[in-house]
Amino acid sequence: MVLLQSGETPLKSGNAVVLSGMGPRPGVFTVTNMALVLETSGAPPPPGDGWGPPTTGTTNEYRIGLWRVRQAQSVAGPSGPVLQINLMKRVLMIQTDDLPGWVRVVTEAQAHGPPRPPEVEERRAMKKGGVAPPRRCTYCTQLSPPGSIKCVSCGASF
Repeated sequence: MVLLQSGETPLKSGNAVVLSGMGPRPGVFTVTNMALVLETSGAPPPPGDGWGPPTTGTTNEYRIGLWRVRQAQSVAGPSGPVLQINLMKRVLMIQTDDLPGWVRVVTEAQAHGPPRPPEVEERRAMKKGGVAPPRRCTYCTQLSPPGSIKCVSCGASF
């Protein structure tokens, strides 16, 4: 059972096998309005497999924010068609049923998902040699200078 965050709703869930360089990883794959979630039993995925650390220390639940998703499509895999999800720097290959349905759900979720975190935008701007954008306070919605740790208007932490 996926542990949902505040405001998160599951869009589609089903049995799946994630294909990786370390072999197939069976589990339950869930797409929510905020993330891709894989629940597995057994050892965690190896580093570099595309999945971050477990959501909690007591489950084998791994999340990837939808803001990292670039594209989802059905492609030919080693043993039949698979769901290919292109992330920012990795590609996930997932065997599951109803490939057109999964492609549609991932594509729609990504299109309507939350934006990149502000710190990611700041890093991207700085890498391109530009100035980091101002930070918008989620409490009072006022702008603060780039790199601020607190809102200059209301004092809320970023």
